[in-house]
Amino acid sequence: MIDEVLITQICKDLEDNLPINESLPENGILHIDKLLPYICIYRYKNTDLLFSGLLKTQGSYLIVPEAVDISNLVDCLSTTISKKLNAFLIIEMWPVRKDHQAEFDISCPEGKAPATINALKEGIDEMRIIYPEISAVVSDTKYRYPKHLKPLLDIDETKESGTLIIGLQVPTIYERPEENEIFSIFYRKFASRLSEIIKRTVFEFIRVQTSNPYRNYLMLGKTNIDKITLQSDDQLADISEGMSFLLRTTPVNSTQQWKKFKENNFSKIPSFNYRLIALDPELEKRKLYDIALDKVDDPTLAFILRDKRLEIEKQLTMLEERGTDNFRFIGESLYGAVEPSVLESAYAILKAYPETDTVGNTQKFDCHEFAFHAQKELDYYQEKFPRLKLCLEIRKDVAGIMVSETNLFISDQLSMDARRCDALIQHEVATHILTYCNGKNQPIKQMYAGFAGYDQLQEGLAVLAEYLVGGLTVNRLRLLAGRVIAADSLTSGATFLETFQLLYRSHNFSDRTAYYITMRIYRGGGLTKDAVYLAGLVHVIQYIKEGGNLETLYTGKFNTNHVILIEELLQRGVLKPPILPRFLERDDVKKRIEKLKNGINLIDLIN
Repeated sequence: MIDEVLITQICKDLEDNLPINESLPENGILHIDKLLPYICIYRYKNTDLLFSGLLKTQGSYLIVPEAVDISNLVDCLSTTISKKLNAFLIIEMWPVRKDHQAEFDISCPEGKAPATINALKEGIDEMRIIYPEISAVVSDTKYRYPKHLKPLLDIDETKESGTLIIGLQVPTIYERPEENEIFSIFYRKFASRLSEIIKRTVFEFIRVQTSNPYRNYLMLGKTNIDKITLQSDDQLADISEGMSFLLRTTPVNSTQQWKKFKENNFSKIPSFNYRLIALDPELEKRKLYDIALDKVDDPTLAFILRDKRLEIEKQLTMLEERGTDNFRFIGESLYGAVEPSVLESAYAILKAYPETDTVGNTQKFDCHEFAFHAQKELDYYQEKFPRLKLCLEIRKDVAGIMVSETNLFISDQLSMDARRCDALIQHEVATHILTYCNGKNQPIKQMYAGFAGYDQLQEGLAVLAEYLVGGLTVNRLRLLAGRVIAADSLTSGATFLETFQLLYRSHNFSDRTAYYITMRIYRGGGLTKDAVYLAGLVHVIQYIKEGGNLETLYTGKFNTNHVILIEELLQRGVLKPPILPRFLERDDVKKRIEKLKNGINLIDLIN
């Protein structure tokens, strides 16, 4: 029996729109993330952590031993929520084990809420994608609960309160207890699919039955992140940031080696030096797999964190293998091979623009002149993010321009076309630094540390910014194409010298440009990451053409395949809308965005 005082307090908290996370007798738990028009209930005889995990993917659930009388609690929840939202849906779930059969049984009242029942059945039928034997049968009955238990509520009472009860028998095809087997990978897919199906079913119910604030089924998901998830996210971010992966795979002597390379008439492979690695990758991996991701209930967040853990593991292995062929092979599995369509685009660019654009006597900016203009942009975003420290530093140990978190590093040897100044500022500050700052504003640290494979979208979005502000030049597009050609050359087995000559002789890059492209591709033992600049640009252009929301891409650091997850988290209120780059307010930028929406060829991006 649950104490009446506790029940009264729970319902009062609901009336006040407060979240509920309450321990109940005999290790029961009631969780209601926010005022939601439904609840999933599981009454168990023996603890079943896997089945309980299916309910914990929801924003509203009650898991309790069957010996505990919850009728008064359920009645109070039903009455309180129905009063506020006009109706309430109870889905009582229980496991069934039938010799590997995969049949769901939906128990419902005859002729009531057919759209809701159809949504549930059709959703379950769609699960055949992950397990072809899955099916669903609908039983019109008043027995919508396990046969050995009593009903949660009296049927007549549910009619008065506007409550609908559905029973759902779930086949536990993700395990074989008699053989002591659990199919963990399948279970995660099963839980994620079922979680979405239940939310879509609830949304169909409230669309017809209730007045509610939910415009999309995704908004029914959890808004509040639990302690275990935040802790896991925190631990992953600490390990990721502690690696400083790009700094530790970038030569510190690239400028000096360029001078020697030229003195040797491009005949001797440069000898690059790197920063010492002040961590033990094996110990970091141990920390990585001590993180309790199996206890993260939210399927979306669990997927993001697992994906990131795999990326970090590969990067740690790459640090161990720095300077060897294994570095390259692991890097290829991390960043992917050069896509045929991207390689084709690279060759198309170099065919359309076979020569370097040599405009005579253009004004040049050195590191100090560029820094002067970049500081103005940093100052603007500093006002938007007063709790962060945005910095600029001129250094000897970087090549060109580089961003690390909120720091803009500029080579003391920088000499650049003054016409490219604004474009590079929007690339580095209004994309890389801004998305980091937006990510820092979010409750999930991966939003700034970066999801797995985030580089592709980041670089594509940054190059897009160059086009939007009118600063994408022939030489810049040729550079991106050259990086793809060089990455393909590396993976085809070419040496540093062969790739350099391919760029220098066959594609007419200057000797210095061909060197720096090749250096970046061959650093550490071979890093194909630079191919993602053009790949990212191709994917972002396609995304906008297909009606994608450009503003969403500034929410943090993630890849295009994560956009649907980001939009879900925005809908759920887990993430905050981003601060947008101020260049999007320019009239000429708005015109170029319209061109992108209508479709534009890659080689026509030249401003």
